[in-house]
Amino acid sequence: MTLRVRIAVALAVLAGIAAVFVAVTTYVTTDQRVRAEVDSYLDTYGRRFQDRDGRDAAALCGRRGPGPNSGGQVLGDDGVNGVAFQCISPTGVSVATVGAVSIPVDASDQALAAGGGAGEHTRTVHTDSGTYRVQTVSLPGGGAVQIARDYGESQRVLDGLRWWLLLIVAITTTVGAAAGWVIARRATEPLVQLTNAAEQVATTGRLDVAIPVSGDDEPGRLARAFATMLNALGRSREQQQQLVQDAGHELRTPLTSLRTNVETLQRYESLPEQTRRSILGDLETETRELGALVDELVQLATDTYDDEPDQRVALDQLVERAAERVRRRTGREVVVSSDPGIVIGRPRDLARAIGNLLENAAKFSPEDRPIEVSVFGGTVSVRDHGTGVAPADQVHVFERFYRSASSRSLPGSGLGLAIVDQVARSHGGQVSVANALDGGAIFTLIIPPADLASTGDSSAT
Repeated sequence: MTLRVRIAVALAVLAGIAAVFVAVTTYVTTDQRVRAEVDSYLDTYGRRFQDRDGRDAAALCGRRGPGPNSGGQVLGDDGVNGVAFQCISPTGVSVATVGAVSIPVDASDQALAAGGGAGEHTRTVHTDSGTYRVQTVSLPGGGAVQIARDYGESQRVLDGLRWWLLLIVAITTTVGAAAGWVIARRATEPLVQLTNAAEQVATTGRLDVAIPVSGDDEPGRLARAFATMLNALGRSREQQQQLVQDAGHELRTPLTSLRTNVETLQRYESLPEQTRRSILGDLETETRELGALVDELVQLATDTYDDEPDQRVALDQLVERAAERVRRRTGREVVVSSDPGIVIGRPRDLARAIGNLLENAAKFSPEDRPIEVSVFGGTVSVRDHGTGVAPADQVHVFERFYRSASSRSLPGSGLGLAIVDQVARSHGGQVSVANALDGGAIFTLIIPPADLASTGDSSAT
Protein backbone atom coordinates (compact mmCIF):
# COMPACT_ATOMS: atom_id res chain seq x y z
CA MET A 1 0.00 0.00 0.00
CA THR A 2 1.46 3.34 -1.04
CA LEU A 3 1.84 6.30 1.28
CA ARG A 4 -0.88 8.15 -0.58
CA VAL A 5 -3.36 5.33 -0.08
CA ARG A 6 -2.45 5.03 3.60
CA ILE A 7 -3.02 8.76 4.16
CA ALA A 8 -6.33 8.68 2.26
CA VAL A 9 -7.51 5.64 4.22
CA ALA A 10 -6.45 7.22 7.51
CA LEU A 11 -8.35 10.43 6.77
CA ALA A 12 -11.40 8.44 5.63
CA VAL A 13 -11.33 6.42 8.86
CA LEU A 14 -10.98 9.57 10.96
CA ALA A 15 -13.85 11.25 9.10
CA GLY A 16 -15.96 8.10 9.51
CA ILE A 17 -15.23 7.84 13.22
CA ALA A 18 -16.08 11.52 13.74
CA ALA A 19 -19.31 11.15 11.73
CA VAL A 20 -20.32 8.01 13.64
CA PHE A 21 -19.66 9.74 16.95
CA VAL A 22 -21.77 12.75 15.94
CA ALA A 23 -24.52 10.49 14.53
CA VAL A 24 -24.70 8.29 17.64
CA THR A 25 -24.68 11.33 19.92
CA THR A 26 -27.42 12.98 17.88
CA TYR A 27 -29.58 9.87 17.78
CA VAL A 28 -29.22 9.09 21.50
CA THR A 29 -29.88 12.71 22.47
CA THR A 30 -32.93 12.92 20.24
CA ASP A 31 -34.28 9.60 21.51
CA GLN A 32 -33.85 10.70 25.12
CA ARG A 33 -35.47 14.06 24.40
CA VAL A 34 -38.49 12.50 22.70
CA ARG A 35 -38.87 9.94 25.48
CA ALA A 36 -38.57 12.66 28.11
CA GLU A 37 -41.35 14.66 26.39
CA VAL A 38 -43.66 11.63 26.35
CA ASP A 39 -42.81 10.74 29.95
CA SER A 40 -43.51 14.32 31.02
CA TYR A 41 -46.92 14.06 29.39
CA LEU A 42 -47.58 10.79 31.23
CA ASP A 43 -46.40 12.30 34.53
CA THR A 44 -49.10 14.95 34.22
CA TYR A 45 -51.80 12.27 34.32
CA GLY A 46 -49.95 10.25 36.91
CA ARG A 47 -50.02 13.15 39.38
CA ARG A 48 -53.77 13.58 38.83
CA PHE A 49 -54.47 9.95 39.70
CA GLN A 50 -52.30 10.12 42.84
CA ASP A 51 -54.33 12.93 44.43
CA ARG A 52 -55.42 12.01 47.97
CA ASP A 53 -59.09 12.73 47.29
CA GLY A 54 -58.98 10.12 44.49
CA ARG A 55 -61.69 11.81 42.44
CA ASP A 56 -60.04 11.23 39.05
CA ALA A 57 -59.20 7.63 39.90
CA ALA A 58 -62.75 7.04 41.17
CA ALA A 59 -64.20 8.64 38.07
CA LEU A 60 -62.09 6.36 35.84
CA CYS A 61 -62.24 3.13 37.82
CA GLY A 62 -65.58 3.53 39.69
CA ARG A 63 -67.61 1.85 36.91
CA ARG A 64 -67.50 -1.89 36.94
CA GLY A 65 -68.33 -2.41 33.36
CA PRO A 66 -65.12 -2.36 31.36
CA GLY A 67 -65.28 -0.96 27.87
CA PRO A 68 -63.70 1.46 25.49
CA ASN A 69 -65.81 4.42 26.63
CA SER A 70 -65.62 3.98 30.40
CA GLY A 71 -64.55 7.20 32.14
CA GLY A 72 -64.96 9.25 29.03
CA GLN A 73 -66.82 12.05 30.79
CA VAL A 74 -63.99 12.51 33.26
CA LEU A 75 -60.95 12.40 30.94
CA GLY A 76 -62.41 14.05 27.90
CA ASP A 77 -61.35 12.83 24.46
CA ASP A 78 -57.82 11.69 25.35
CA GLY A 79 -58.80 8.10 24.75
CA VAL A 80 -59.20 8.82 21.03
CA ASN A 81 -56.13 11.09 20.74
CA GLY A 82 -53.43 8.44 21.21
CA VAL A 83 -53.84 8.08 25.01
CA ALA A 84 -55.41 5.07 26.71
CA PHE A 85 -56.11 4.27 30.37
CA GLN A 86 -56.53 1.02 32.22
CA CYS A 87 -57.44 0.35 35.86
CA ILE A 88 -55.90 -2.51 37.81
CA SER A 89 -57.48 -3.86 40.96
CA PRO A 90 -55.39 -4.58 44.08
CA THR A 91 -55.38 -8.23 43.00
CA GLY A 92 -53.64 -7.30 39.71
CA VAL A 93 -56.67 -7.70 37.39
CA SER A 94 -57.68 -5.17 34.76
CA VAL A 95 -61.09 -3.75 35.77
CA ALA A 96 -61.64 -0.78 33.44
CA THR A 97 -60.22 0.47 30.12
CA VAL A 98 -60.50 3.80 28.33
CA GLY A 99 -59.29 3.67 24.73
CA ALA A 100 -58.99 0.99 22.10
CA VAL A 101 -55.73 -0.46 23.46
CA SER A 102 -55.47 -3.44 25.74
CA ILE A 103 -52.44 -2.67 27.89
CA PRO A 104 -50.50 -5.70 29.13
CA VAL A 105 -50.04 -6.08 32.88
CA ASP A 106 -46.72 -7.40 34.14
CA ALA A 107 -45.41 -8.32 37.59
CA SER A 108 -44.20 -4.76 38.30
CA ASP A 109 -47.67 -3.41 37.59
CA GLN A 110 -49.25 -6.01 39.86
CA ALA A 111 -46.82 -5.20 42.65
CA LEU A 112 -47.70 -1.48 42.43
CA ALA A 113 -51.42 -2.32 42.52
CA ALA A 114 -51.09 -4.59 45.53
CA GLY A 115 -48.82 -2.27 47.51
CA GLY A 116 -50.84 0.91 47.37
CA GLY A 117 -49.33 4.18 48.42
CA ALA A 118 -47.26 6.29 46.03
CA GLY A 119 -45.22 4.70 43.29
CA GLU A 120 -44.89 4.55 39.54
CA HIS A 121 -43.26 2.52 36.81
CA THR A 122 -42.68 3.60 33.17
CA ARG A 123 -41.79 1.34 30.25
CA THR A 124 -42.21 0.86 26.50
CA VAL A 125 -44.52 -1.94 25.36
CA HIS A 126 -45.26 -3.40 21.95
CA THR A 127 -48.82 -4.54 21.20
CA ASP A 128 -50.75 -5.56 18.13
CA SER A 129 -52.00 -1.99 17.90
CA GLY A 130 -48.50 -0.50 17.93
CA THR A 131 -45.82 0.73 20.27
CA TYR A 132 -46.80 2.59 23.44
CA ARG A 133 -45.10 4.32 26.30
CA VAL A 134 -46.86 3.11 29.46
CA GLN A 135 -46.75 4.54 32.98
CA THR A 136 -48.29 2.55 35.83
CA VAL A 137 -49.28 4.65 38.88
CA SER A 138 -50.30 3.10 42.22
CA LEU A 139 -53.41 4.51 43.89
CA PRO A 140 -53.47 5.55 47.55
CA GLY A 141 -56.35 3.22 48.37
CA GLY A 142 -54.95 0.25 46.52
CA GLY A 143 -54.96 -0.67 42.87
CA ALA A 144 -53.21 1.11 40.03
CA VAL A 145 -53.86 3.04 36.83
CA GLN A 146 -51.97 2.50 33.57
CA ILE A 147 -51.59 5.47 31.23
CA ALA A 148 -50.45 4.60 27.67
CA ARG A 149 -49.51 7.04 24.93
CA ASP A 150 -48.83 6.12 21.33
CA TYR A 151 -45.04 5.93 20.84
CA GLY A 152 -45.12 4.61 17.27
CA GLU A 153 -44.95 8.00 15.61
CA SER A 154 -41.93 8.94 17.69
CA GLN A 155 -40.30 5.62 16.77
CA ARG A 156 -40.96 6.26 13.10
CA VAL A 157 -39.34 9.68 13.42
CA LEU A 158 -36.33 8.14 15.17
CA ASP A 159 -36.09 5.38 12.53
CA GLY A 160 -36.08 8.01 9.80
CA LEU A 161 -33.47 9.98 11.68
CA ARG A 162 -31.33 6.85 12.04
CA TRP A 163 -31.35 6.22 8.31
CA TRP A 164 -30.53 9.84 7.57
CA LEU A 165 -27.63 9.70 10.03
CA LEU A 166 -26.34 6.50 8.43
CA LEU A 167 -26.47 8.20 5.04
CA ILE A 168 -24.63 11.20 6.42
CA VAL A 169 -21.94 8.89 7.89
CA ALA A 170 -21.49 7.19 4.52
CA ILE A 171 -21.31 10.52 2.67
CA THR A 172 -18.87 11.99 5.22
CA THR A 173 -16.61 8.95 5.00
CA THR A 174 -16.62 9.10 1.20
CA VAL A 175 -15.90 12.82 1.17
CA GLY A 176 -13.15 12.26 3.76
CA ALA A 177 -11.54 9.59 1.58
CA ALA A 178 -11.70 11.85 -1.49
CA ALA A 179 -10.29 14.81 0.43
CA GLY A 180 -7.64 12.56 1.94
CA TRP A 181 -6.59 11.38 -1.50
CA VAL A 182 -6.29 14.96 -2.76
CA ILE A 183 -4.36 16.06 0.31
CA ALA A 184 -2.13 12.99 0.20
CA ARG A 185 -1.45 13.51 -3.49
CA ARG A 186 -0.37 17.11 -2.97
CA ALA A 187 1.59 16.31 0.21
CA THR A 188 3.48 13.37 -1.28
CA GLU A 189 4.17 14.85 -4.71
CA PRO A 190 7.64 16.13 -3.64
CA LEU A 191 8.40 12.72 -2.11
CA VAL A 192 7.37 10.97 -5.34
CA GLN A 193 9.58 13.28 -7.38
CA LEU A 194 12.45 12.76 -4.95
CA THR A 195 11.96 8.99 -5.11
CA ASN A 196 12.00 9.07 -8.91
CA ALA A 197 15.20 11.11 -8.84
CA ALA A 198 16.83 8.71 -6.37
CA GLU A 199 15.85 5.73 -8.52
CA GLN A 200 17.27 7.49 -11.57
CA VAL A 201 20.55 8.08 -9.74
CA ALA A 202 20.65 4.43 -8.62
CA THR A 203 19.88 3.18 -12.13
CA THR A 204 22.08 5.46 -14.24
CA GLY A 205 24.76 6.42 -11.73
CA ARG A 206 24.44 10.04 -12.83
CA LEU A 207 24.61 12.70 -10.15
CA ASP A 208 23.42 15.64 -12.26
CA VAL A 209 19.76 14.75 -11.84
CA ALA A 210 17.49 17.77 -11.37
CA ILE A 211 15.86 17.79 -7.93
CA PRO A 212 12.67 19.89 -7.67
CA VAL A 213 12.89 21.99 -4.51
CA SER A 214 9.91 23.97 -3.23
CA GLY A 215 8.53 24.99 0.14
CA ASP A 216 9.99 25.13 3.62
CA ASP A 217 8.19 22.07 4.97
CA GLU A 218 9.79 18.68 5.67
CA PRO A 219 9.60 17.41 2.03
CA GLY A 220 11.12 20.70 0.83
CA ARG A 221 13.94 20.44 3.36
CA LEU A 222 14.52 16.82 2.39
CA ALA A 223 14.69 17.77 -1.29
CA ARG A 224 17.22 20.51 -0.56
CA ALA A 225 19.31 18.16 1.57
CA PHE A 226 19.21 15.53 -1.19
CA ALA A 227 20.21 18.09 -3.83
CA THR A 228 23.06 19.27 -1.60
CA MET A 229 24.18 15.67 -1.10
CA LEU A 230 24.16 15.03 -4.85
CA ASN A 231 26.19 18.20 -5.44
CA ALA A 232 28.70 17.12 -2.80
CA LEU A 233 28.93 13.65 -4.32
CA GLY A 234 29.38 15.19 -7.75
CA ARG A 235 32.22 17.38 -6.51
CA SER A 236 33.78 14.42 -4.75
CA ARG A 237 33.60 12.35 -7.92
CA GLU A 238 35.15 15.17 -9.95
CA GLN A 239 37.91 15.53 -7.37
CA GLN A 240 38.58 11.80 -7.42
CA GLN A 241 38.70 11.77 -11.19
CA GLN A 242 41.03 14.74 -11.16
CA LEU A 243 43.14 13.02 -8.51
CA VAL A 244 43.41 9.90 -10.62
CA GLN A 245 44.39 11.90 -13.67
CA ASP A 246 46.94 13.94 -11.73
CA ALA A 247 48.26 10.83 -10.02
CA GLY A 248 48.68 9.09 -13.36
CA HIS A 249 50.60 12.06 -14.63
CA GLU A 250 52.81 12.31 -11.55
CA LEU A 251 53.46 8.57 -11.38
CA ARG A 252 54.44 8.42 -15.00
CA THR A 253 57.65 10.43 -14.48
CA PRO A 254 59.26 8.32 -11.72
CA LEU A 255 58.10 5.10 -13.38
CA THR A 256 59.68 6.19 -16.65
CA SER A 257 62.90 7.02 -14.86
CA LEU A 258 62.86 3.67 -13.05
CA ARG A 259 62.23 1.79 -16.28
CA THR A 260 65.04 3.66 -18.04
CA ASN A 261 67.55 2.95 -15.29
CA VAL A 262 66.57 -0.71 -15.05
CA GLU A 263 66.86 -1.14 -18.83
CA THR A 264 70.30 0.51 -18.72
CA LEU A 265 71.48 -1.92 -16.05
CA GLN A 266 70.10 -4.86 -17.99
CA ARG A 267 71.50 -3.80 -21.33
CA TYR A 268 74.96 -2.80 -20.22
CA GLU A 269 76.39 -5.34 -17.81
CA SER A 270 79.91 -3.91 -17.87
CA LEU A 271 79.11 -0.39 -16.79
CA PRO A 272 81.79 1.50 -14.87
CA GLU A 273 81.38 1.17 -11.13
CA GLN A 274 80.78 4.87 -10.67
CA THR A 275 78.02 4.89 -13.30
CA ARG A 276 76.44 1.81 -11.79
CA ARG A 277 76.43 3.41 -8.34
CA SER A 278 74.94 6.57 -9.77
CA ILE A 279 72.16 4.60 -11.45
CA LEU A 280 71.49 2.60 -8.29
CA GLY A 281 71.37 5.81 -6.31
CA ASP A 282 68.86 7.22 -8.76
CA LEU A 283 66.81 4.02 -8.43
CA GLU A 284 66.81 4.29 -4.68
CA THR A 285 65.81 7.95 -4.78
CA GLU A 286 63.04 7.35 -7.32
CA THR A 287 61.77 4.35 -5.36
CA ARG A 288 61.67 6.33 -2.13
CA GLU A 289 59.87 9.25 -3.79
CA LEU A 290 57.49 6.86 -5.49
CA GLY A 291 56.64 5.22 -2.14
CA ALA A 292 56.09 8.60 -0.51
CA LEU A 293 53.93 9.66 -3.44
CA VAL A 294 51.81 6.52 -3.16
CA ASP A 295 51.36 7.06 0.60
CA GLU A 296 50.29 10.65 0.07
CA LEU A 297 47.92 9.65 -2.72
CA VAL A 298 46.27 7.06 -0.49
CA GLN A 299 45.85 9.59 2.29
CA LEU A 300 44.37 12.20 -0.01
CA ALA A 301 42.13 9.74 -1.85
CA THR A 302 40.60 8.40 1.36
CA ASP A 303 40.33 11.95 2.76
CA THR A 304 41.56 10.67 6.13
CA TYR A 305 44.72 9.20 7.59
CA ASP A 306 43.66 6.60 10.09
CA ASP A 307 41.06 5.84 12.70
CA GLU A 308 42.99 7.59 15.46
CA PRO A 309 40.50 9.28 17.81
CA ASP A 310 40.68 12.94 18.74
CA GLN A 311 42.56 13.63 21.93
CA ARG A 312 44.29 16.42 23.79
CA VAL A 313 47.59 17.29 22.19
CA ALA A 314 50.39 19.46 23.58
CA LEU A 315 51.17 21.30 20.36
CA ASP A 316 54.49 22.77 21.55
CA GLN A 317 55.86 19.31 22.40
CA LEU A 318 54.57 17.87 19.12
CA VAL A 319 56.38 20.61 17.16
CA GLU A 320 59.59 20.02 19.12
CA ARG A 321 59.57 16.30 18.25
CA ALA A 322 58.88 17.05 14.57
CA ALA A 323 61.73 19.58 14.53
CA GLU A 324 64.10 17.01 16.06
CA ARG A 325 63.26 14.50 13.33
CA VAL A 326 63.99 17.10 10.64
CA ARG A 327 67.30 17.96 12.30
CA ARG A 328 68.39 14.33 12.24
CA ARG A 329 67.17 13.72 8.71
CA THR A 330 68.53 16.86 7.01
CA GLY A 331 71.21 18.13 9.36
CA ARG A 332 69.58 21.54 9.21
CA GLU A 333 69.27 23.94 12.11
CA VAL A 334 65.67 24.27 13.32
CA VAL A 335 65.02 26.94 15.93
CA VAL A 336 61.81 26.53 17.93
CA SER A 337 60.29 29.15 20.18
CA SER A 338 57.07 28.09 21.87
CA ASP A 339 54.59 28.59 24.65
CA PRO A 340 52.57 25.67 26.04
CA GLY A 341 49.45 25.13 23.98
CA ILE A 342 46.78 22.40 24.05
CA VAL A 343 44.59 21.49 21.08
CA ILE A 344 42.11 18.69 20.40
CA GLY A 345 43.13 16.55 17.44
CA ARG A 346 44.83 13.47 16.05
CA PRO A 347 48.52 13.51 16.98
CA ARG A 348 49.81 11.57 13.96
CA ASP A 349 47.91 13.78 11.52
CA LEU A 350 49.15 16.95 13.17
CA ALA A 351 52.71 15.59 13.29
CA ARG A 352 52.55 14.78 9.58
CA ALA A 353 51.27 18.25 8.71
CA ILE A 354 53.93 20.01 10.79
CA GLY A 355 56.60 17.69 9.39
CA ASN A 356 55.54 18.58 5.85
CA LEU A 357 55.85 22.28 6.63
CA LEU A 358 59.34 21.74 8.04
CA GLU A 359 60.38 19.57 5.06
CA ASN A 360 59.10 22.23 2.69
CA ALA A 361 61.08 24.91 4.53
CA ALA A 362 64.21 22.75 4.46
CA LYS A 363 63.80 22.34 0.72
CA PHE A 364 63.75 26.06 -0.05
CA SER A 365 65.82 27.61 2.74
CA PRO A 366 69.62 28.04 2.30
CA GLU A 367 71.67 25.55 4.26
CA ASP A 368 73.45 28.27 6.22
CA ARG A 369 70.23 29.81 7.48
CA PRO A 370 68.06 28.26 10.20
CA ILE A 371 64.43 27.24 9.89
CA GLU A 372 62.45 29.25 12.41
CA VAL A 373 59.40 27.79 14.10
CA SER A 374 57.14 29.52 16.61
CA VAL A 375 54.27 27.99 18.55
CA PHE A 376 51.73 30.07 20.45
CA GLY A 377 48.45 28.53 21.56
CA GLY A 378 47.07 26.68 18.54
CA THR A 379 49.16 28.57 15.95
CA VAL A 380 52.32 27.16 14.37
CA SER A 381 54.42 29.42 12.11
CA VAL A 382 57.28 28.00 10.01
CA ARG A 383 59.63 30.43 8.29
CA ASP A 384 62.35 29.74 5.77
CA HIS A 385 64.90 32.16 4.32
CA GLY A 386 64.45 31.26 0.67
CA THR A 387 63.11 33.33 -2.19
CA GLY A 388 59.54 33.30 -0.86
CA VAL A 389 56.36 32.40 -2.71
CA ALA A 390 55.27 34.51 -5.65
CA PRO A 391 51.91 36.21 -5.12
CA ALA A 392 50.49 34.37 -8.13
CA ASP A 393 51.50 31.04 -6.56
CA GLN A 394 50.23 31.75 -3.03
CA VAL A 395 46.63 30.92 -3.95
CA HIS A 396 47.66 27.60 -5.51
CA VAL A 397 50.40 26.19 -3.30
CA PHE A 398 47.91 24.12 -1.25
CA GLU A 399 46.34 22.50 -4.30
CA ARG A 400 47.12 18.89 -5.13
CA PHE A 401 50.11 18.40 -7.42
CA TYR A 402 50.65 22.12 -7.82
CA ARG A 403 54.30 23.02 -8.20
CA SER A 404 55.55 26.50 -8.89
CA ALA A 405 58.06 27.19 -11.62
CA SER A 406 60.87 27.57 -9.07
CA SER A 407 60.17 24.18 -7.44
CA ARG A 408 59.73 21.95 -10.47
CA SER A 409 63.43 21.12 -10.55
CA LEU A 410 63.39 20.06 -6.88
CA PRO A 411 62.27 16.67 -5.57
CA GLY A 412 58.71 16.34 -4.34
CA SER A 413 55.25 15.36 -5.46
CA GLY A 414 53.32 18.55 -4.90
CA LEU A 415 51.13 16.83 -2.29
CA GLY A 416 52.82 17.78 0.98
CA LEU A 417 51.17 21.19 1.35
CA ALA A 418 47.84 19.76 0.14
CA ILE A 419 48.01 17.30 3.04
CA VAL A 420 48.72 20.18 5.45
CA ASP A 421 45.65 22.00 4.17
CA GLN A 422 43.52 18.88 4.50
CA VAL A 423 44.69 18.22 8.07
CA ALA A 424 43.98 21.83 9.01
CA ARG A 425 40.45 21.73 7.60
CA SER A 426 39.70 18.36 9.21
CA HIS A 427 40.60 19.93 12.58
CA GLY A 428 38.48 23.01 11.98
CA GLY A 429 41.51 25.19 11.30
CA GLN A 430 43.34 26.66 8.33
CA VAL A 431 46.77 27.15 6.79
CA SER A 432 48.09 30.17 4.94
CA VAL A 433 51.31 31.50 3.41
CA ALA A 434 52.86 34.95 3.27
CA ASN A 435 56.26 36.41 2.50
CA ALA A 436 58.44 37.90 5.22
CA LEU A 437 59.53 41.49 4.80
CA ASP A 438 63.23 40.55 4.84
CA GLY A 439 62.84 37.54 2.57
CA GLY A 440 61.57 34.00 2.84
CA ALA A 441 58.13 32.49 3.25
CA ILE A 442 56.06 32.09 6.41
CA PHE A 443 53.57 29.22 6.55
CA THR A 444 51.04 29.55 9.37
CA LEU A 445 48.99 26.57 10.60
CA ILE A 446 46.11 27.44 12.93
CA ILE A 447 44.34 24.76 14.98
CA PRO A 448 41.56 25.91 17.35
CA PRO A 449 42.96 25.57 20.88
CA ALA A 450 41.21 23.38 23.44
CA ASP A 451 39.14 24.95 26.18
CA LEU A 452 41.39 24.32 29.19
CA ALA A 453 38.53 24.91 31.58
CA SER A 454 36.57 22.00 30.07
CA THR A 455 39.48 19.66 29.25
CA GLY A 456 41.01 19.72 32.70
CA ASP A 457 44.73 18.90 33.04
CA SER A 458 47.02 20.28 30.33
CA SER A 459 49.56 17.48 30.36
CA ALA A 460 51.18 16.67 27.01
CA THR A 461 49.98 13.89 24.75
